Amino acid sequence: MTSPDQRRYPRVEFFLVPEAHEQLPVWVIKPESATDGRAGVVVNLSEGGLQIAVSADEPLQGQHYEMRLLLGEDDGVPLFSADVRRVWSRPLNCSAQLGGFEFASHSSEAEQFLVAQTAHVTARRWVHCVLVERMTALA
Repeated sequence: MTSPDQRRYPRVEFFLVPEAHEQLPVWVIKPESATDGRAGVVVNLSEGGLQIAVSADEPLQGQHYEMRLLLGEDDGVPLFSADVRRVWSRPLNCSAQLGGFEFASHSSEAEQFLVAQTAHVTARRWVHCVLVERMTALA
């Protein structure tokens, strides 16, 4: 059996997300099917796109990603996904960075879920996700 320290891609990622005057800890558990993706949390959603906080371990360098929303802690929970394009990224603190993304196509199931979720979510309840880099945009 492989110990977690010997895994090529860790299943759990940890970082701090700024909220008001605090740094809130976030743990994202990635499903086995997405261990090579970047764990993150959707911290803001607008008509123009969304902001996702990820660990600062490696900079976000890709432009095209598949964003998979994580709505449960096991592989049996269906995943909403959407193709997104990174527009910008910047450091948040020593453990996290923030990326600005836009949806490649509007009205995906993931976007509809996030719009419905943000209407009912209180502060500090972010949607976890995984960003899987794509080499090119989907046509």
